[in-house]
Amino acid sequence: MARLRRLIRVVALTTARLFLLAWIGGAALFVITSIAEQTAPEFDSPTKDRLATIRFPLYYLYGAVCLSVATVATVTAVASTPKGHRKKLIAGLLLCLLASGLTGYDYVAVYSPLQRSITPPGQVRGPDFVLLHRQSEFINEVHISISLLAAILISLPVMHAPPFSSTDPT
Repeated sequence: MARLRRLIRVVALTTARLFLLAWIGGAALFVITSIAEQTAPEFDSPTKDRLATIRFPLYYLYGAVCLSVATVATVTAVASTPKGHRKKLIAGLLLCLLASGLTGYDYVAVYSPLQRSITPPGQVRGPDFVLLHRQSEFINEVHISISLLAAILISLPVMHAPPFSSTDPT
């Protein structure tokens, strides 16, 4: 039973780490390519608006998948870790939940109205656009930073008995 719990913990931690880092890397790549598109003189305003309405829903979907898998994997890791050794993992889990909540809030309360303001593509942007865009940038910086902190905490070694030891309290 101890070996099974350890195997579950190792797989869960690996999965959580992988999906958190995939989210952070994917978000960074998305931002880099989005900035390149928005500053490219070859694209006119309607094309830039259309690109944003195509790409951003996929960004949020990718974030939801990565953060959900990381959260479930972290819950599994916490459950399979001996009680006295869970603090870092619980902190990482709370950060995953916070990042997920901020991402969901950003999509519903900020991005959705922002998308409506550029649909149909090419229309004049009102003052709400600038405010919503700044809010989205800030929220994204915060939840990506929180995701990075969660990845760091979850990647720190969990102190427990040597692998497959008969003294492993799990």
